[in-house]
Amino acid sequence: MSDAAELDQPGLGGLREAVENRLRLRLPRPRSLRDDAVAGLSVAVANVPDGMANGLLVGVSPIHGLYGTIFGPLVGGLTSSTQLMVISTTAAASLTASQSLGGLTDERRASALFALVILTGIALGVGGLLGLARYTRFVSYSVLTGFLAGISILLVLSQLPTVTGYAGNGANRVTQTADLVAHAGAIHLPTLSVAALTLLLALLLPRVGLGSLGRLVAIAVPSAVVGLAGLRGVQVVGDLGAIPRSLPLPALPALRDFTPGVITGALSVALVVLVQGVGVSQTVSNPGGETSLRRDLIAQGTANVVSGLFRGLPVGGSLSSTALGVIAGAESRRAPVIAGAGLALLVLAAPNLVALVAMPSLGALLILAGLGGLKPREILAVSRTGWPSTLAAVTTLLATLLLPIQAAVGLGAVLSALLFVAKSSTDVSLVELVERPDGRVEERAPAGRLASNRATVLDVYGHLFYAGARTLERLLPSPRGADRPVVILRLRGRHTLGATLIDVLAHYAESLQAAHGRLYLSGVSRHAHEQIERTGKLALSGPVRVHQATPVIGEATREARAEAETWLVGREAGAPDG
Repeated sequence: MSDAAELDQPGLGGLREAVENRLRLRLPRPRSLRDDAVAGLSVAVANVPDGMANGLLVGVSPIHGLYGTIFGPLVGGLTSSTQLMVISTTAAASLTASQSLGGLTDERRASALFALVILTGIALGVGGLLGLARYTRFVSYSVLTGFLAGISILLVLSQLPTVTGYAGNGANRVTQTADLVAHAGAIHLPTLSVAALTLLLALLLPRVGLGSLGRLVAIAVPSAVVGLAGLRGVQVVGDLGAIPRSLPLPALPALRDFTPGVITGALSVALVVLVQGVGVSQTVSNPGGETSLRRDLIAQGTANVVSGLFRGLPVGGSLSSTALGVIAGAESRRAPVIAGAGLALLVLAAPNLVALVAMPSLGALLILAGLGGLKPREILAVSRTGWPSTLAAVTTLLATLLLPIQAAVGLGAVLSALLFVAKSSTDVSLVELVERPDGRVEERAPAGRLASNRATVLDVYGHLFYAGARTLERLLPSPRGADRPVVILRLRGRHTLGATLIDVLAHYAESLQAAHGRLYLSGVSRHAHEQIERTGKLALSGPVRVHQATPVIGEATREARAEAETWLVGREAGAPDG
């Protein structure tokens, strides 16, 4: 029997269909593969001047920037969970690395840089393996929004000299832009015209049937015009430095390069990369499913180790490269992998062609990518949340624009902590639990003062650490003027109580005791009970009683209430307090 006949037998047809469907899902669609290829090549071409410029920013040869833009996307694309995230050189990481290397120059600076990049990768990788990525959730969303908006604006401002032909003077990008505006007459019109043509083509061509190919055409046409028309003064990629014709072999830095300054600098760069990577992961869609911050952190660490071994710059989740890839039609992790591999092929096969690409064209596309990184809806949502969130976002935004990047990151972390403490201290509420005749329990606003000879059951919502405990202290009803008041405070679900809360409870118990009353703590966890016993601040044999939590919700509170009512009846009958 032939193979075809076997496949036509009953049952085998379904198997054949299942295999075909499986292959259809596993194999890339031609259009998807084409879109990823175009997006990857677009990112590769744009990364050439970006990587070389970052090399100059760090104070080393531009070649090292190219190496980072080759191995970063290649390794990151293979290992990250956020498939469309491009791990490449970034201005923020390069600025931080430059400041960390201090006054080192020439070969000494380059050698120390590679040690710094490798240590940055190790720090990120160890942080990922230890699960430290989960602590990024403590970074306020408003702070992160302000930081990402600042980075996007910096990206746009950083390309203004490229698209105008005039580099403004000033201590930062904002003052340099102000100087550019003040000297508008010094703008090089041919350079500005090339950038404007690129921007126009980049906006129109994708809408007229070219799709993602329009971005490449938007770069190629103006670059050809510059070359054929011989526009003098318009900068091309080759003007930044010679394009290498080979890739380096991996090499370890010397031990003398791992100085204390390099180690602390690597930690600073790792922090900047971490914050940027989280921002990129949260702002780009992920066709592969749910994003894993832990895996993304390990991927960025691996990419940095490889980049350092191959004499590249520090790399991380690049907002501009990722946005450019998305704009160009990237659909999967193939796009960043193609970006790294494509740049390597460009460097090896066509260095002279890459050198002819017009810088204003690339600057225009990067400006478009930077504008795409701004999320007006998210910024508006933060502004509508309230003035604390708005203040945090605006402060972080201004710090990112005006201060060194690591200072802005540090300020953002402090602001996040302050917002958390402030929100925790104010988001505390106290309710009285009252049982209805039908057995249901109703929440009511507690009275300001306690009633005599009555057990009041209270439940508290919110965090009770630090200022939150002091807020609870102000909310607790006063026993002043009451006789034998009893308070039953539910603390279910709180694993630890904290020194401040225990102090608040101790003072409240003393005020109840002065009124011949008692304090019952119900639903207390075993760990919290042990805390109370260790501190010795609560007189558990006196005015304070503890009922530990049980698997049955409300059981500890009912037991505490029954004991309290029994005690109140006994006190009315003249029984001793025991």
